[in-house]
Amino acid sequence: MIDIGRVFSTSFAMLRQRFWPLVGMWAVFLAIQMAASTVLGVVMVVVGMAGVAGLGTGFDDPTALGGLGIVMIVFMVLFYGAYIVLLLAQQAAMVTLGSPMEDPVFGTAMNRGFRSALPFFGLSVLLVLGYFALTAAVLAVVSLATVGGGAVGGLLGGLLGLLMLPLVIWLACRLSVLVAVVAVDQVFNPIAALRRSWAVTQGKGLRILLALIGFIGISLAALAVPFMLIFFAADMTETSPGTGIVLGIVGLLIFLPLFVVYSIYTATFTAALHCEVTGGGAERLEEVFA
Repeated sequence: MIDIGRVFSTSFAMLRQRFWPLVGMWAVFLAIQMAASTVLGVVMVVVGMAGVAGLGTGFDDPTALGGLGIVMIVFMVLFYGAYIVLLLAQQAAMVTLGSPMEDPVFGTAMNRGFRSALPFFGLSVLLVLGYFALTAAVLAVVSLATVGGGAVGGLLGGLLGLLMLPLVIWLACRLSVLVAVVAVDQVFNPIAALRRSWAVTQGKGLRILLALIGFIGISLAALAVPFMLIFFAADMTETSPGTGIVLGIVGLLIFLPLFVVYSIYTATFTAALHCEVTGGGAERLEEVFA
């Protein structure tokens, strides 16, 4: 049985104990992402300019323009693919560093993050394919019902839409520790990671849901003030531009550090939830609260 209170106490304890290493990990990956974005952006510009120069007087040639467009699309896909991989690697590294089941070794956590990136990418592809398959099945059922009668099809479509929401929530609970399964348990095979996450959350879905609701509540409470300031600033730009600008700047200055802390706490919460659903190890938890 999951102790929800222990999930939050462990997550806050890890946030407090490993705060600065986690900040460092967040900053390192931010620097890597910015450098990678700059390099890929420069490459795209160079390739684009070279392609335009190569066309010369061939702007009226649809084949040449189509080839240049395909090249640019390929580079855009590579750009966003690399960015997503870096985000996944960052999350894996931070969850490893914030886990009570792991020693707080910075280099080990970073290495684990990069090793987890490709498995996460494979998992993302599998989950997206599963989503499209489920959506296609629902649309097929609705289409068949519509052929038999418009009212029946509309009613069935609405019913399936309502049923999809609890299904998505249930799946989110069952896969909530997937990041930690890959990064902390080092299950780098995507299929095996899905099976592992499914197994360790068996019979614990309701408690995981309650823990996630608590996490969402904490997130809303933490980010409410800067979001309200930014909202009021946007609303006051017409009536009082000066006040609106000041409120916007204050809201942004509050939001940025809170966002960093929120990102770090997301990692420690995921690690604490994983520790709880897998049994974690009493000796590790004793060290956390020592």
